[in-house]
Amino acid sequence: MLTKINIGYSSTKIVEIDDFCPNCKKPTNPHLVNSTYFELNKTVNSVVATFRCLGCLHFWNDEFVATYTSNGYIVEHLKVTPNLPSDIPISDDVELVSPIGKQIYVQALKAEHEQLDHIAGIGYRKALEFFVKDFSIVTNPDDEDKIIKMPLKQVIEKYIKDDDLKTFALASAYIGNDEGHYYRNNPDKDFSHLKNYLHGVIHYMEMKLNFLDAQELVNRSKKS
Repeated sequence: MLTKINIGYSSTKIVEIDDFCPNCKKPTNPHLVNSTYFELNKTVNSVVATFRCLGCLHFWNDEFVATYTSNGYIVEHLKVTPNLPSDIPISDDVELVSPIGKQIYVQALKAEHEQLDHIAGIGYRKALEFFVKDFSIVTNPDDEDKIIKMPLKQVIEKYIKDDDLKTFALASAYIGNDEGHYYRNNPDKDFSHLKNYLHGVIHYMEMKLNFLDAQELVNRSKKS
């Protein structure tokens, strides 16, 4: 979409912006609310344009740099990537059990923060499989080869004994499968629900790992 913004004193420029809302993640015809500039030096201005989605009615900002030359202003659209949150919900214990699971989760999180929602959903689904299978291997080491080759849903149903953990894992798997296919069996759910359920899986994994550690301590103490 093309729109005209203020880039300097008595100066405007037509720029191209995405016709996609970063808030509701849907196509839109953004309404330009305001555009203003701040002088960085005599020839360079920092420009901020505020837009409003006509669908969800939320706002967002786009940033530009306008550089004055002998031929007029040259405008560069800045792609600002937000920092990842510092509170990634994966404990050291869970990371120790599934280091690749955490790596995949962080990569999916990066994709989400760059608004690559379709890629993020598939990434969270893959992270789920690593978390579940690595956890199942730790708790059932004799069946490692079976678990590695077994479909995720079968692993969940056979090796996850905790009902709460199993529910979160199955719900995550169902939505995760939708993320990887053309047809969605659960159209009322998206990758944000997958992410929330995945957090439930990670939380219960951590609780179970802590329980197993405590159980080992209690059993050892009984023998002494």
